[in-house]
Amino acid sequence: MYTDRIEEYLETIQYLTSKNQAPAKNKDLAEELGLAPASVTEMLQKLSEEGLITYTPYRGVELTEMGVLQSNKIQRKHRILEKFFVEVLNMDREVASKEACILEHHISELILESICTFMNDSGMCKQPPSNSPIECPTSMEEYIPISDMDEGDEGTVVMVTLPHTVKGRLVSLGMTAGVQITVKRKQKQGSISILIRGTELALGNEIASKIFVSPGVSADHRQRSRGSHS
Repeated sequence: MYTDRIEEYLETIQYLTSKNQAPAKNKDLAEELGLAPASVTEMLQKLSEEGLITYTPYRGVELTEMGVLQSNKIQRKHRILEKFFVEVLNMDREVASKEACILEHHISELILESICTFMNDSGMCKQPPSNSPIECPTSMEEYIPISDMDEGDEGTVVMVTLPHTVKGRLVSLGMTAGVQITVKRKQKQGSISILIRGTELALGNEIASKIFVSPGVSADHRQRSRGSHS
């Protein structure tokens, strides 16, 4: 419940700052959330301690970079869920939006990306030349393609953005969302050998670049190190 409340605050702060093009006032937050000003002040202090917001006396509250990232993440969940409810389950949009508001705080990344993959494969998401979904974008801050992993790196498959026929062959070999993989070796010609479900599987670089994983410790550390030097 505490996480739900934090996410509601972050979304509301982002909404108000975007709407007014200015820091969000405490009284506006209290009114938008239907809470007492004293309760809002108490929560803002906690959010500030966690590095999610900055507060300027007499001006108001703004999200930090970390706060913006977290708010964008929850809004993405809402958009994907609402789209799924409306276009796949044929739900009324208003009802779908309300249900998405509830589930967005609890759905796992694995299930979310599986929904994304399903809608992408069904042609519900427009695609740029890179073949990565627009409506259901893979968050490159959290996921990396297998082609970017090093020997010994481990990860969990979250999304496969390949044509249906190619993806079908990979699925028959065990390449499904949630499966653990380890990069065994990378060949000079570009192919990559991975261990998946106890079996070694060779992938071409083009195919490996379209399979995204949630990286393990070694890959995640390397990805962060790259970001700090970019």
